[in-house]
Amino acid sequence: IMSVTVEYAAQIKQVAGVAHHIIELAEPCTVAEIARQVAANHGEQLADILLDDNQQPRSSILVFVGENQIHWDDDKTLVQDGQTVTLLSPVSGG
Repeated sequence: IMSVTVEYAAQIKQVAGVAHHIIELAEPCTVAEIARQVAANHGEQLADILLDDNQQPRSSILVFVGENQIHWDDDKTLVQDGQTVTLLSPVSGG
């Protein structure tokens, strides 16, 4: 069993009601799979922000593994035990 920390930022943090949590995975997986698991565990409001009608991650959500930004369709980057995934909704204003 692997442990991965998922951190939430901006609007996602407000909806999730927490800054982060640790999820357990059976094996390394993509960031899209982690987003689907987070959405399933945290209710419809968070799922609506993270996923589209086809259960695919919304392209507007930024995702980082460690310090590196990852694109949702990157199936080559697998999140490993002990890594941190950050989900960030775009912030507007200025």
